[in-house]
Amino acid sequence: MNGRTLDGRTPNGQALRPDADGLPAGAGVARRLWRARSLRFQVLAVFLAINALAAIGAAALVIANARRATNVEMAASLAIAARFVESTVQRISAREGASASLEQLPFHIGGLRHVRIRIETAGGRSLDVAPNADSRAEGDDEAADPARDSAAAQVPGWFVRLVDIPPMVREIPIHEGVTWLGRVIISGESADEIAEVWEDMSDLAVLAGTVSLVILAALYLALGRLFAPLRDLAAGFGALEAGDYRHRLPPPRVREFGALTRRFNALAVTLQAARDDTARLNRRLVTAQDDERRRVAADLHDELGPCLFGVRANLDSIARLAADAGAGLRERLRDRAGDASAIVDRMQTLNRRLLRSLRPMALGHVPLCDLIADLVADFERSAPEHRFTLEAGDRSRIHEEGVGLTAYRCAQEAITNAVRHAGASHVRVRLEEFAGAEGPWLRLSVEDDGVGFRPDSAAGYGLIGIEERVAALGGRWRIAAGTPGTRVEFEIPAEAGGFDTATREPTT
Repeated sequence: MNGRTLDGRTPNGQALRPDADGLPAGAGVARRLWRARSLRFQVLAVFLAINALAAIGAAALVIANARRATNVEMAASLAIAARFVESTVQRISAREGASASLEQLPFHIGGLRHVRIRIETAGGRSLDVAPNADSRAEGDDEAADPARDSAAAQVPGWFVRLVDIPPMVREIPIHEGVTWLGRVIISGESADEIAEVWEDMSDLAVLAGTVSLVILAALYLALGRLFAPLRDLAAGFGALEAGDYRHRLPPPRVREFGALTRRFNALAVTLQAARDDTARLNRRLVTAQDDERRRVAADLHDELGPCLFGVRANLDSIARLAADAGAGLRERLRDRAGDASAIVDRMQTLNRRLLRSLRPMALGHVPLCDLIADLVADFERSAPEHRFTLEAGDRSRIHEEGVGLTAYRCAQEAITNAVRHAGASHVRVRLEEFAGAEGPWLRLSVEDDGVGFRPDSAAGYGLIGIEERVAALGGRWRIAAGTPGTRVEFEIPAEAGGFDTATREPTT
């Protein structure tokens, strides 16, 4: 046994895992190579194999028929030649005598096909009669037949050995009374017959080869046209795998593939609808936090801001009233009012910073480039040891709130990571738009000259949140090695996937 049971398992009961081609792990090399070939190649290979088997069978049949026909032809030619020689000997003997017949016989029996005639006299002389000539040669050397030799020379030796039959010989003794004068030896010659069979077989092979090549070329073209929808289908599945659910297959030329094409297009429509529904849900989930931040920011701005302003105004009033108090009380009131004013100043600064962190108040009212510039300016004030550079394309475009807020958060997170963790001295921010397949896209890149990002580093909560925001808008992002440092790049649809600021519903 080969170490496997009948159900395809190993002796210890473990199932053999299939490889990448879908074959069991113990499959042979030939099967793997066969499965690796295209269907067109397999069909053409099967056609060639069938043609080869048919050619072998036809060749065997032709050779068998040729042997049988050659045997019949040789026997018939030998019988005809024997009767002709006997009648010629009798005719010459009746006219000139038996002894003279041996000398005159070669001049009367030349030109017989498929036989070789040899005359031996009682005195030991040997005369050869060529099949198609009246020449003769004395001695033991056989006369040559140029036509027969030329035909035989064109036939391969292996074919001669396959078709050649056992030699046929017939002897005709010649007597004058009771005296033996000599004999005529007639032997069959199959060279001419074999040459004819070889010529017919060669012509048939050329014709069959030409027809096979024509059929093979026609099959190649027909299979290419037949399998074209399969290639389109494979390309379509590749597009679906890449996330292009808008890809559609054209109607195929082959009617049998029409159902497959319709099912594929229906699947693409369903996947596109499912992705749109998922995207809308993701956008709502992501913006739920932004809505909460909006409300908190509005409360801080509308409620806490006026309260702090009122406290500061009262403290200023207390400081003015302290001028009418006694000297000791006046200094104490001024100190307390000054300390309280400093605390209010800090609270107002923290309130403004918290408002900017929760949600830029100018979002949706000023160009995105200005918001990013304000963000970079805040980092320049808080991290003066770092150098920041901002490059922007269109500085007048006001993006939809969802796109602008996502780009703002991406820049904020990337710059924060560069300042806190990269040990960079220079941070470069670039903002630009480019044309995509379905409209304009926004590209934001943040590059630093720090220590770089290790591939095995785990993503923090900030990057995870950014990834969710970008994916909710149908965008993409990546981290790549800079020269030196790290480059973080975000790409977001500049118009699609946004929300109406009044209804908070997805825009179309």
